Amino acid sequence: MKTTQATYINLSTRYTKNYCIKKLEKNYKALQEMERQFSSYIYEPNTYSLFTKLETIRTSLSNLKKGNAELLANLQKKKALKIQQIHKTKEQIYSFMELKKLFDDYTKQLRY
Repeated sequence: MKTTQATYINLSTRYTKNYCIKKLEKNYKALQEMERQFSSYIYEPNTYSLFTKLETIRTSLSNLKKGNAELLANLQKKKALKIQQIHKTKEQIYSFMELKKLFDDYTKQLRY
C-alpha cells in the first residue's frame, strides 16, 4: 500500500494537469505535422517494404492522434487529475516517441 501511495505522489508531483495538457497539445501538433509531411510526394515509398512500413506508420499515426485528442478533451473537462489519466498520458508520450523513431527510420531509408 505504501508503494502505491508513494508512486502516486511521485507521479502526481511530476505530472501535473497543466504539464499533461501542454505535453499532449505539443504531441498533437507534431502528429499533425507528421501527417502533413506524409501527404507530400517526397515521402512516397519506392519499394514494397517501404510501402508496408508507411501504411503501418499511417495507421499508428491516426490511432495515436485520435487517442491523444480524446485524452486531451478528457483532461480539459475534469478538474482533478486521476492516476489513470497520468498513466494514459505517459503511454501516449511513449507511443509518440516510438512513432517518431519509426518516422525517422522511414525517412532515412528513403534517402539511401
